[in-house]
Amino acid sequence: MEPAPSPRLRKWLALVPAALIVGSIAVWWFTRERLPRTIRIATALPGGLYREFGDALRDSLARRTGARVKIVPSDGSVENRELLLSHKADVAIVQGGSTPIDRLAIIAPLYPEVVHVIARRGGATNLAGLAGRQVILGPPGSGMRRSANRVLEHYALVHAIRDDSGEHFSRLLEDPEIAGAIVTTGYMNADLKRLLATGDFRLLPIDAEAIATKNAWFRPAVIPRGLYREDPPAPETPTQTVATTALLVTRETEPELLIDELLPAIYAEGLGLRFPTLIQPRDAIANSPTTLHPAAHSYFNPPDQIARVTAVMEFMAAFKELSVALVAGIYLLWSRWRRMQEREHELAVQEQKDRLDEYLEKTLEIERAQMDSDDADELQSYLDQVTQIKLEALSELTHENLRSDQAFSIFILQCGNLINKIQIKIVNRSLRG
Repeated sequence: MEPAPSPRLRKWLALVPAALIVGSIAVWWFTRERLPRTIRIATALPGGLYREFGDALRDSLARRTGARVKIVPSDGSVENRELLLSHKADVAIVQGGSTPIDRLAIIAPLYPEVVHVIARRGGATNLAGLAGRQVILGPPGSGMRRSANRVLEHYALVHAIRDDSGEHFSRLLEDPEIAGAIVTTGYMNADLKRLLATGDFRLLPIDAEAIATKNAWFRPAVIPRGLYREDPPAPETPTQTVATTALLVTRETEPELLIDELLPAIYAEGLGLRFPTLIQPRDAIANSPTTLHPAAHSYFNPPDQIARVTAVMEFMAAFKELSVALVAGIYLLWSRWRRMQEREHELAVQEQKDRLDEYLEKTLEIERAQMDSDDADELQSYLDQVTQIKLEALSELTHENLRSDQAFSIFILQCGNLINKIQIKIVNRSLRG
């Protein structure tokens, strides 16, 4: 019969499980992924949508992580790729098709970037009419310039344009000698809106189907009538063009932790309210031109998240039952938190839908009241009421899901029709008087 262990040996044996746990925690602590001390986002020069979105992402990510987040200005997509590969930036925004994507991984497709062919009124009426004239194409190395050249190549106009590459397209407002510009950007570009709102410029259509067929990164698109100005509308008619996609990218070797923080900073922090054309998570995989970073793919495809948790559970099994229970507990808490977040999201949407119903009912009441009125002052009062209701609704009902709901579109259409109807009655009443 073997002798029983001595009290001292039993004491040391009792410490073995604790030592294993402490050792496991120490290994995890010193080998775990860490966010960079400073997270650097390469965007573009001030004034464009890249910079505006980058500033919003910087603020959101800093709030979420407490880390220092810095904007790295550049000339655009081509330089942004070099900044990533030389480790002078951690993430960057690039225009799809403007620069090689090898050694990079897509974190998220952000928003459509649409080619706008701009011409001064009284000048060219089609793209060929810009031949021999001074045209702004964007800085060398920018995605905007690459897209402009692809369009010009289709029309065999690359060498026929007098290129003013050193200027921003807003220079059109100051120099009447510049005949136009080819600008590839998102719809919400503030400089573009300001330019077209003047009414001094028109948008020219291009051969969307043909250009998109020859360029894999382009797809046909239509710029809606009146998008940039209502009276007179700019553009005057729906304008055929092509579009690509702004992409948030990183190095393909970038660890998952940064991506796991970036994506919620975009989608869970309300950036979609500031940038209405932001591609939603449910559409991200379909709108990504190439394979997403594995962490991004898992974020956009929930079944992948289950696979990732399973892999973590298998790894933690080496740390025995306590470690497994810890991970399982964290996962359950996380799942519960996600369900609470989703529930709060649903309640917020429903609350705004109820409010939308109230606004719609008010417009219907005014609709019924104005039918029996022929008094100019009373009609003007109805017109003011409808306008006030519309402004209040646009100010209050800001949830991105509600804005894309059919009921919201019906409400806006109802307001517009009612305003037009009352205005016509006022004009007719004035003519009779």
